[in-house]
Amino acid sequence: MTVSAKQKIGFGAAMLGVFYLLSDVLLDLFFEFLHLCFEAVEFTVDVIIEHLFGTDRHATQVVTFYILLLFAAYVLYKMSRKLPAWYGTLKTELADIHHHITEAAVNYWNTASTVNLMIGWSVFMVSVSIMLMWSLLA
Repeated sequence: MTVSAKQKIGFGAAMLGVFYLLSDVLLDLFFEFLHLCFEAVEFTVDVIIEHLFGTDRHATQVVTFYILLLFAAYVLYKMSRKLPAWYGTLKTELADIHHHITEAAVNYWNTASTVNLMIGWSVFMVSVSIMLMWSLLA
C-alpha cells in the first residue's frame, strides 16, 4: 500500500495538532522524566558512597549533595565559557535571516505590479483600521 503526499501531509498535520494540544502534558512528562533521571543518579551516588566509605545515611546525603553541587558548578562554568560563542553564532544567524527576509521583501516590492502594490497597501490599511477600531472599542 502506497501512501500519497496528501495522506503524508494530513498525517503530519494531525500529529502536529496532537503535539500542540498535548504540549503541556508532554512538557510535564519531560520534566518528570528529567527528575526521575536525577533521582536515579543521586541514588546511585548515595549507594556507591555508602558502600565505599561505610557512612550512615545523613553523612552519605551530605557528601552526595556536595558532589552534585560540584558537578552543577562545573556544568555552569563550562556553559559560561561557551555562552559568548553561542551568542555570537545566534546573532550572526539571526542577522543572516533578517538580511534574507529583507532582501526577499524588497525584491518582491520592486518586481510587483502596480495592482499588487495597491492590493498590498489596501490590506495593510484595512488591517491597521480594524486594529485601531478594536482598540478604541475595547
